[in-house]
Amino acid sequence: MILFRQMDFKIIAFFIAWASLAAAQPLQVEAPAEIAEQVLAYSNEAGAQNQNAILRVNIAKSKQCNIYTLKLADKNSGKIIKETETCSANLPNAALQNAVFEIFGQPVEDVNSGFSGNIKTILLGTGFVATGILLYYSNTPKPVYGYGKTSEDKK
Repeated sequence: MILFRQMDFKIIAFFIAWASLAAAQPLQVEAPAEIAEQVLAYSNEAGAQNQNAILRVNIAKSKQCNIYTLKLADKNSGKIIKETETCSANLPNAALQNAVFEIFGQPVEDVNSGFSGNIKTILLGTGFVATGILLYYSNTPKPVYGYGKTSEDKK
């Protein structure tokens, strides 16, 4: 009888431990090795550590851009909950971070807003040229009295 009670207690304790582990399973990330750690960090930053889901990430590289395809699937049923696709030619880390934030419903900032790098360079170069022209054609300062003369020339 005592053996039965001990077995019953072990089975109940095992069931409680199994239920608590099943309830708090972390997010599973399936991604290429070169970006798996980044995706995990971005998903933790988005607050998705304890979601019972699988995040699948694929990269397709083309001549124009890197295409990130993200799929969020339910761990139990395997159904796709959310899917997003992002193409980025410049700032691939920011595009990947924004894609992860978007799939978990976090606010996303646009990485392609503002001036591009070429326009910024052209504007900066134009500013330098204009400054150089203004300095070249401005009145030159007069030298200090006696500048360039030796002490013998001053006498």
